[in-house]
Formats: sequence, structure tokens, C-alpha cells
Amino acid sequence: MTKKEAYKILGIHLEADEIEIKKRYRQLVRQIHPDAQTVPVKGSPAIQEIILAYKFLKKENFSSYETASSPASPEKSSAVWDAPLNVHAYREREVLHYAEDSFGRPAGHFCIARGKYLWKTEEDFPLFLLSLYQCSKNLLDEVDASLRRNAPSLLRQKVHPELCYLLAQQFIDGFSLLKELAKEEPADSADLYTFYMPAMLETPDGKYSPSPGDLLFPSRLCQHRLYVKDGFGRELGYLSFLDDRLYYVVIPLFEQRRALVKIQMSSEQKKNGRTTCRRLQLWIRTPKEAPCSMPENLNLQIESLLQRYRKG
Repeated sequence: MTKKEAYKILGIHLEADEIEIKKRYRQLVRQIHPDAQTVPVKGSPAIQEIILAYKFLKKENFSSYETASSPASPEKSSAVWDAPLNVHAYREREVLHYAEDSFGRPAGHFCIARGKYLWKTEEDFPLFLLSLYQCSKNLLDEVDASLRRNAPSLLRQKVHPELCYLLAQQFIDGFSLLKELAKEEPADSADLYTFYMPAMLETPDGKYSPSPGDLLFPSRLCQHRLYVKDGFGRELGYLSFLDDRLYYVVIPLFEQRRALVKIQMSSEQKKNGRTTCRRLQLWIRTPKEAPCSMPENLNLQIESLLQRYRKG
């Protein structure tokens, strides 16, 4: 796509500023969105074209984008979503996008693309999680339909979140995202990256209270939580993150044994109801030669989980 083509799709002049572009984008989305009361004008552009044109014009560096979408690569210029693919993912997912009302407020969501797209930070994270929820729901619905089950079982309530988590691992490249979501620090090894991020220690009982500066150590992984212990071997609680996205990036790296960790107590402390949240300083080391593919056993884990659900 070229700059001229993007302006043409939105139906605005080449001198239009950012405010005009955004206003026109919202107007077109309201007209074409499935929940809209108005009837789309015949011959109007598809919603995917509108979104792609709007995202194109929002980019600050037009030249680099135009190079990537040059006529030499027609498959890229016609793509609706330009995220990398995990071709080995168990199932395709939807890429969702918010529709906005005339005041710029979210007014529902709709699918702009379907495929085995990895998540990238340009995609709204709550909508990404919703796409995984819908994908896993469809898988369980297929099992229920094949077995002629009429009502959801208690087992489904346990299987559904686990299935979402496994699918999330297939669509999240933890190594790449750490460079965006965490702070990269100088490493003392030529073979390792070092990333720093703030974290929290969730201590439900608050029985033990480590001091600022104390080093903590991994204790165990249970239900996708990393529990930690102090130097005396006493388990204190589990790790959580200020940025929810890091949960889906960091914990799988620990589960797959693809990262090293250093944990130190911070001086900050926060009360959260009955749970005491202590601030942590967290460093993660990952190999610079990151694997180019997702763990191969994820599909086996998904199939095993679905088989368990089939048996009830």
C-alpha cells in the first residue's frame, strides 16, 4: 500500500491532518460496522481496507513501510494483518479490533483478520485474550457437539482456562516481547541477554516478611505460578507482575526452562486487602540464540487436554 492509496481508501485529501484522518476513520467504521444502523454505501471499501489504511497513515515513518509493501512483495501489500505466523499452532485465531462511537469510545469489537498470527504490542491485549477465549470455546463446543452434550460440565470450567493458557503460549513469542516490555541491561556474558522488570510478591498469609535487599529463590511452579522462597528455604508466596502482559511472557519461559532468574526484595510495600504485595526487582536471562520455533509439545498438551475433556 502507498500513501496515496491509503488516502484514497479513506476518501480524504492528501493534505489532511491527523485529526481529519481519525475523524474520517471513525465515520467509516460506524457506517460499515455490523452493529451500525446505517446501510453502507454501495462500492464502499471493506472494513479491513479501512483499518489497514488508517494504521498505515498513523505510522511516523512512511518510507520504511512503503518499502516493505512494495510491488515486489504483493502478498504483503494485500495483507490485512502483518504479524508473524506460527504455522504449527493448533488452531487459527481471530484478530479483533475495537469500533468507536462518535466520541471515540469503544462501541463493540469485530474481526479484522483470521490466522495463526503471533501477538504483537500493536494488538490490544484484552482483545487478544478475548480471541483466545473464543478460540478455546469453539474447540470445546466442537467436542460437546460431537458427544451431543447439552449442558456445560464442571470439567469444562477447569479445562477452558487451561486451554486458553496453552493457546496463548502458541501465539506469544516471549523472547521478542521481552525486548519491548522489559528493560534490557548490559550482560556479563556474550551468550545471554539480561532483562529487568518490576514485579510483586503475593504473600497470602504474610507469615514471613523478608527485608529490603534480600535475595529470593525459585521454589516451585504450580498452576502457572512461580513460588519463591527465602535463604532459609521458607516459601513466601508467588510472583506477580505490574504489567499483566508479562505474566503470559515470563511464566511460560520458566515452565519451558528457557530462562534464568534473579529476584531481590525492593523497599516498596503495598497492601491489597488480605494479601500483602511486596515489590520485587526481577532480572531474567535468556540465550541470545533464541529458538526460532515454539515448543513442539504444546500441540500434544492441547490434544491431551481435549482428550481428557472428551472422556469427561
